[in-house]
Amino acid sequence: MTLPQITIYYHDPVEVDPRTGWTGLSPILEEAQRIHIKDASSNEVTRLFDYAQPDAVITVDEHPVLSIEQTQMNPSGHNIPQRFSFHVRAAELGVPSILYYPEYSRRTFSDPNVRYLQVRVPLAQLRLTKIYSIPALSVFWPTDRTTKLPDMHRESHQAMSEIVTAIVSNAPNSINLTQLPVVTAALSRMESVITKYERDYDRNTSVRHLLPQGFPHARTSNGVSIDPPSAAKLLKTEDFLSSLDFSSAGSSWGEVRSSMRSRPLTLLFTGTANAKGNDSEHPWPGYLTLLDTLYLREGKTTRERVANLVYRLPVPLETFVSRAGQANPPTPTYIADTFCDMILLDGGAVAGRPMRGNAEIEPCLQ
Repeated sequence: MTLPQITIYYHDPVEVDPRTGWTGLSPILEEAQRIHIKDASSNEVTRLFDYAQPDAVITVDEHPVLSIEQTQMNPSGHNIPQRFSFHVRAAELGVPSILYYPEYSRRTFSDPNVRYLQVRVPLAQLRLTKIYSIPALSVFWPTDRTTKLPDMHRESHQAMSEIVTAIVSNAPNSINLTQLPVVTAALSRMESVITKYERDYDRNTSVRHLLPQGFPHARTSNGVSIDPPSAAKLLKTEDFLSSLDFSSAGSSWGEVRSSMRSRPLTLLFTGTANAKGNDSEHPWPGYLTLLDTLYLREGKTTRERVANLVYRLPVPLETFVSRAGQANPPTPTYIADTFCDMILLDGGAVAGRPMRGNAEIEPCLQ
């Protein structure tokens, strides 16, 4: 009997070094071939990079069975949400995914304050898992109790190794991986961590004004609704559209506005431009995919939403249109265009792909 060929595509060899990390604790990975991720040539693998390139992809007989992001950085702020787009792409392609990061840790030896994870991340993973019936997991990198920094001993990665081993072993067997005991245990651990930190979040006044109980998809197992961050504003769609000047808009905008009006509410998220002023700052595209998944999605496509998603980005209109029109758009532009119903820019607005489909961008000048 021919044994399956397992390959680990990696971004940084240190992250998959069997002498120091989880790969060295998994017997099934002992004979795995290792290839730098930039040398991946299989279309099945490279399609996983469409939104953001993961740190590792594991294949069995050349078929992807697991996509992985991992970081030792403290889990607060935007560091973890910005990585969420890799989860979405994996789920769309039917591939399980793991984000391996500390539940809590201090930032540095000089900063004694411990930071804790943002519960929107595991909440959105649970939502993604439910929508696609594909595991999208938080696995928590153990924290050294003395230093309050990520534990760097190889033995500390045993839990990660066991989950990876189970998924890689069972992925080719056409079973529901969400029912694997180690996966259900990981999902339960995510639920328990969410409830541990669920009451540390401020209410978003714009959300509670229109949805007094909050978004129904963002409730913890205790019934606590976790609101979007303050950079997101929930508006009545009619009020939002009335605030825009469509006097110079082309004919296609009538259909766009009609489609947007089919959803009474619109979530407006404001980002910042990068240092060059030509695209989004790094965290925001990934954050858009999290907001979509956790608060708006009802189905597997960006057309199945309870509210519109609009992105305000201080980048010149002509710059965004030029970049979005390239054969291979830059990743931040591509994500914004792929996920947002509308993008508000300096000088005008464009309808994103959920609204315009494959039609050419027709700007609305303001």
